[in-house]
Amino acid sequence: MALPFFKKSKDKAPSPARKPTPAPAAESQPTETLLTLDMGAGGIVVEESSGTAQSPVDEVAILYASGQSDMAERLLKDLLTTGDHRAWHMLFDLYGIQNREKEFDQLALDYALRFETSPPVWQAMGGNNAPSKSQQDQTASLELPGLLDKKAAATLREGVAATAKNAAVRIDFSRIAMIDEAGADECAKLLAAARKARRKLQVSGVDTLTALLQDLNRATHSRAVHWLLLLELYQTLGQEANFEDLAVDYAVRFEVSPPSWSEVQAAEVVQATLAAPLDDALRLTGEITPANDSALQQLGSYASTHNEVLVDLSQVTRVDYGSVSQFISVLMQCLGSGKTITLRGHNALIHELFRVMGIDQLAQLIPHHPD
Repeated sequence: MALPFFKKSKDKAPSPARKPTPAPAAESQPTETLLTLDMGAGGIVVEESSGTAQSPVDEVAILYASGQSDMAERLLKDLLTTGDHRAWHMLFDLYGIQNREKEFDQLALDYALRFETSPPVWQAMGGNNAPSKSQQDQTASLELPGLLDKKAAATLREGVAATAKNAAVRIDFSRIAMIDEAGADECAKLLAAARKARRKLQVSGVDTLTALLQDLNRATHSRAVHWLLLLELYQTLGQEANFEDLAVDYAVRFEVSPPSWSEVQAAEVVQATLAAPLDDALRLTGEITPANDSALQQLGSYASTHNEVLVDLSQVTRVDYGSVSQFISVLMQCLGSGKTITLRGHNALIHELFRVMGIDQLAQLIPHHPD
């Protein structure tokens, strides 16, 4: 089968442009390479052809991979007007990697207004938000079960009450699959009480809970308590635009006055902590660069002992342009040995780089932004 991907014609990354332009000189452009994998013949035949012009999103991916994040950001901001979701998610992830929460929140508001849907929630990326030992000692972690009922909410309330008032309370919503009316009512009251008491809240798995509540509220016979819990969740997260939109819909749907927005400090959104890996995936972290190629060495060692190569890249912030050819070489060795490859959890900037370089032809890609 034929597997197209791009290979650098020189070690130097392609020269960036401030706006989309026709392809520059051939020596500064990646060379498109067509790989023919012939397992019957017992080898891989490589044929090279000239490169093709890149889209603006492609250019951003290569700029970021080449360490030119400022230029990548400027081009992404220009691309937001096109409505391309890829550009929006790339900028969300860039702000997450750089720990720029204020800019992220403004982008989230713009996203919600433009697309009339919930934006991603803030989450620092790449392991930079890992709490210190002292922070962990001062944080109470409370995990809700699959069913949010009155009993589960009562247990949560007891856990919050038992935590020192100056300590942060971390609530994990990621396991919730069902919510009954009593549980929704109690949980909404608990969040409201914590907000009014100015408790420090950290929340994880909020996307799961938000999506579930949105589905419940779209039902023909939706219950007011589910709407109120979602309103309180938006309040807890500091998502005023989403709160106001839902408040209007609530007033129309139930013909009563909705709750009012309150200016309070929003909860911090953090990653859910996995008690133990659910599989034996290779988990890489940080940047993959020519000067720091230990990740590729780990990948090669891992692949040599696994027929199914599963690589978790959720904590990788960047794959350097100069490391892509070596990365592809490792993947090709896996394919040549009949292995399957899955790369998962990577940010949108890495995902577009992988697509530009043809890695999507070599492995199954599961980015953390599905679109």
